[in-house]
Amino acid sequence: MLLSSTATTARVCLVPEGALLLAGDAVEIRVEVGAGATLELVEPSGTVAYDMRGQEAHWYVDIVVGPSARLLWSGEPFVVAAGASVTRRTRVQLGVEARVALRETLVLGRHGEAGGRLRQRLDIVDSTGSPVVIEDLLLDECTAFAVLGHRRVIASVLALGLDLPGPVLPEHRYELEEGGTLWRRLGDQVHCTIPGEAWAAASAAVRG
Repeated sequence: MLLSSTATTARVCLVPEGALLLAGDAVEIRVEVGAGATLELVEPSGTVAYDMRGQEAHWYVDIVVGPSARLLWSGEPFVVAAGASVTRRTRVQLGVEARVALRETLVLGRHGEAGGRLRQRLDIVDSTGSPVVIEDLLLDECTAFAVLGHRRVIASVLALGLDLPGPVLPEHRYELEEGGTLWRRLGDQVHCTIPGEAWAAASAAVRG
């Protein structure tokens, strides 16, 4: 749903047509931001992957950000309920001088339950095809404790294509070798884990 637009900017709300995410679902999202344009994606609510009773679902996102283009995607929580099995893959191709701000929150289980199985793959490359970020994460009943301990929420903010000054959440901040900044925080409750200060800094910098 288009919320607002100008000649070079657009703000779009991603509205699902039905219940998500169920066994057998295969969601594919392709995003292209043309040269010099700015796109902001908004999610009206979080997504829950429900008990799939031995089956699985897929969630694939492919993003191309053109030269000098800007993308902001403020993702809402993605909850992997008990019994769910989800493979998520996100691929991002950055053009020359492109800027990107992405926010993501992964939650294992709804309140009071253990989470299901999540395989998460992130591949970000620059204009030459060289890797900027590569992450492959598997969380299930065998690996979740080793990765998260007793926590169940992973909240991340990623800023690419720019250098962010200032001590914004330094204890959760990582500078990427190929440029950009990642903030990541683990927690037990979503509202206490999302690094709001980091998102404010990243989105403001991308907007310029």
